[in-house]
Amino acid sequence: MRRDMSGLLLLLVMPVALIIVMALIEDAPFRDYQELKFDLLLADNDQGSLARQITDGLKHSKNFHIIDSLNGQPMTEAQLKQLLSEGKYKIGITLPAGITAEAVNSANIVVNNISQKIGMSPTMPARELRPQMFVHVFFDPVSKPAFRATITTALDKYITYSCTNILMQRLSMLSNGASAATDANMDDMKKIMQGIGVKEEPLNNRGKETMHINSVQHNVPAWAIFGMFFICIPIAGHIIKEREDGSALRIGLIPNAGGYVVMGKIIFYSLICMLQFMCMLCVGLWAMPLFGLPALYPGLHSWLLLPVSLCIGFAATAYGIFAGTVFKTITQALPYGSVSIIILSAIGGIWVPIEILPHSMQLMALASPLHWSLEAVNQVILRDGNIQSIALPLLILIATGGALWGISALINNRKYKNL
Repeated sequence: MRRDMSGLLLLLVMPVALIIVMALIEDAPFRDYQELKFDLLLADNDQGSLARQITDGLKHSKNFHIIDSLNGQPMTEAQLKQLLSEGKYKIGITLPAGITAEAVNSANIVVNNISQKIGMSPTMPARELRPQMFVHVFFDPVSKPAFRATITTALDKYITYSCTNILMQRLSMLSNGASAATDANMDDMKKIMQGIGVKEEPLNNRGKETMHINSVQHNVPAWAIFGMFFICIPIAGHIIKEREDGSALRIGLIPNAGGYVVMGKIIFYSLICMLQFMCMLCVGLWAMPLFGLPALYPGLHSWLLLPVSLCIGFAATAYGIFAGTVFKTITQALPYGSVSIIILSAIGGIWVPIEILPHSMQLMALASPLHWSLEAVNQVILRDGNIQSIALPLLILIATGGALWGISALINNRKYKNL
């Protein structure tokens, strides 16, 4: 590494520059979402008319596909939170018990006030208003701020529409209610609108410590992973250079030496990738606040980033060995390495969230090791995941690296047999 300072600068300085620049650029307008249809988990604890109207309105909307049952049973709030914590869905809402009664009571108060204004005695049963009730909204911690704002606004629209329907039903019970409603006090009309609201809730009980994704939480791990995979360029160059100067041939002629040499390269470069990743985390922890940005939150189980970074480094190193084995010259390998990494990062969620991509592109993202790398990191720093939650991404990264390593070994064995 001392003899290749330019390669060292490529591995460390380039991702630092990307993190700082991209975080500053994307801090204000972090991400905008197009109008897409999303799966929405729904737990109805009320079962009243207002809850049914809200559910029916959401089911007939262009924005949501409602999932209100699991294995043939009504969805519970605990199941909803579990599915969101696992990252299987992006949004869920809970309709608390009593929202229909609260909305009807508020409507009755408005109608009774109108009755008094037109000289009639109040006829609707009513009680004093209670504190405002909320439809609780839960998000996958990886969800972007623009997504949260868009979904919350859409839900508020459907709730307001449903509450208005209840008010209109009560007004229709009055004689000449339509003409009397025009003289109603606007403060009375607002009561029904403010009786039920939308409130975003965290998936855990950490309160203020709950971390929502921001430009730092996305860009630091995303561009660190992007920079780690760029190690394939110097690795591929070194392998091709060894082949051109005859070093690889001499090693290959020694029995069992080739496997040990390749294993040594994989261990060494995987550790270099780990060091690179930790440097990027330090940038997020201590350098980002110097630019007026929030510090990186490493998660409740931040020690899991060590095996995560090791598996990412293994996959990136194996990819470099694969590129250096398949291509014959440096001029072939280097453009392939850089372009392929950009493509894999684009479809893997590094550039844009995969949920706004077409369905076919979302399926393609599953073939990108950068997608599984980012998924593992997000499980740790945003979803507070444990070792079980990152097991699948790590297994896929290890399998990807092992497959690339195995293909490279087969290609090399064929070359030496033909000598």
